[in-house]
Amino acid sequence: MKDDSVYFPVTMEQKLGYLVEECGEVLAAVGKTQRWGLESFNPEPGASKETNREWILREMTDLENACAILRRALENV
Repeated sequence: MKDDSVYFPVTMEQKLGYLVEECGEVLAAVGKTQRWGLESFNPEPGASKETNREWILREMTDLENACAILRRALENV
């Protein structure tokens, strides 16, 4: 998720959507990694040289953040 507070999920629907989006991004990273390997990276010109291992870790961090946001919301309803 972007650091800009305008993107922070406020409503329950937004928080649920954020979780779904982050789950999808983890799935995408893991799917590419299964095809190309942990140390592979996007070969397109101008693309980041982030390895698939780094990509998965970054997306897992985002997913953990989304889980924490939704957990707090569900516990405080």
